[in-house]
Amino acid sequence: MHYLKMKLYNTLLIWVFLLSTQISKGQTSYQIAGQIHSAKSVSKVYLYQMDKGRKLLDSATIVDGKFSFKGQTAVPIAASVQVKGIRKSQDLYLENAVINLQLYESWNRPNIVIGGLENSIKKGYELDSQYLQDTLSKIGRNYEKADEEGKVSLGLQMQEFNRQLDSIRTSYLAAFPQSLAVLDWYRPYLAVMNYNQLEELYAKLDNRLERYSTYQELLKYRQEKKSQYLVGQRAPTIATKTSTGKTFKLDQLRGKLVLLDFWASWCAPCRIANRKLVATYQKYKDKGFEVVSYSMDHKEKLWLDAIQKDGIPWIQVSDLTGFDNNTVAQSYYVKQLPTLFLIDENGTVVQQHIDHEELLTYLKKKYDHN
Repeated sequence: MHYLKMKLYNTLLIWVFLLSTQISKGQTSYQIAGQIHSAKSVSKVYLYQMDKGRKLLDSATIVDGKFSFKGQTAVPIAASVQVKGIRKSQDLYLENAVINLQLYESWNRPNIVIGGLENSIKKGYELDSQYLQDTLSKIGRNYEKADEEGKVSLGLQMQEFNRQLDSIRTSYLAAFPQSLAVLDWYRPYLAVMNYNQLEELYAKLDNRLERYSTYQELLKYRQEKKSQYLVGQRAPTIATKTSTGKTFKLDQLRGKLVLLDFWASWCAPCRIANRKLVATYQKYKDKGFEVVSYSMDHKEKLWLDAIQKDGIPWIQVSDLTGFDNNTVAQSYYVKQLPTLFLIDENGTVVQQHIDHEELLTYLKKKYDHN
């Protein structure tokens, strides 16, 4: 982790230096100078705005492989350059700066974009995250071919690399909260981010980004997830059967702090979380802490086998109805697995989408000083 932090800060310093040499002070227009490297005879190039669809901004004639665009923009915008007759395009950020493009027809040769604050931020992030992204892709390919235990082992590795990747994104967000490039990195994740994550992102971003469609998506998902946020409310009723066939009601645990965990045997991250939780449960179970795992399985054997393999000692319950149309999961707005809730002694939800590290912090604060 120390290596990644040093690498990140070094990259930031490099790109800040490049910015000081590439961005003209008081630049009031954009100037794009481009060169296309292609065996084809190409004559036309197009500049598009890429927000809420594709909108043509300008076109230029290619002469001796070179072209240029000039214009003004009040704010940075996501854009794309497309050469007529060549499938490969180049995304970039358009702002009032001198921007140089080297475009290669070959997919084996990456294009080069130099100039502008947003493009520099984007490039810095790509350099910092490339190793992690490549490693995750490799692990992902192996994950698809792995058996159950292999998936758990590889899943642990993926969790760590994803944590480091998220740390890099967070560092750039802290350094450049007004950046459109930073905002755009979060776009693919908005739909699956929980309310806590969306609220944190919203708080850290500069509200001047509200003019962009990605920011409007953030607001939409934030409002949607807020309506599904159960913290401060009475935990919805659960009445079902345990793994040994006994009747179970969540209300019977009043007086205890309860971690409610929605999981399934086929969910590798859930299986990883199970194994991490065992030591925590053993440490705090005699202090008033209890865990209830509600399985989204529909096959009893798979459920029971997973309990045994993971060595889970706490309460296991399920209706064995699967994920779709599960009324208990719907009452808790469960959209993905694992999803965990912390419920206090009075039956009130005090944490939603809590992870293991947050749980440890909560338990230590509550129990370890006594």
